[in-house]
Amino acid sequence: MPHIIVEYTDHLKVGIPELLKKLHFTLADQDTVALEAIKTRAIPVHDVVIADGNAGDKMIHVTLKLLPGRSDELKKTMAQALWQITRDHVDDNTIMLTAEVTELHAASYTK
Repeated sequence: MPHIIVEYTDHLKVGIPELLKKLHFTLADQDTVALEAIKTRAIPVHDVVIADGNAGDKMIHVTLKLLPGRSDELKKTMAQALWQITRDHVDDNTIMLTAEVTELHAASYTK
């Protein structure tokens, strides 16, 4: 059930397939997460403007979607772990990296 979605500017040359594997298995090591339930994917973004538009417009945003029930502390730990794995992987401080955890709507989530 956990979903990792990586949005990234499509001109980055940072090994997205390898990053997805790292994120996938990092999440599997977190409390309350079962490896067999994780779905990880990437979506290239073609048109991006960041800040004043003069910084190269390079970004990676990691979204983790979970069913409700986890503490804010655990969600923060998960977001920070995914952010750090991404930072370590890309090793380029000019790429804006962000991560967030959102909750799925349990009543409407169907699998």
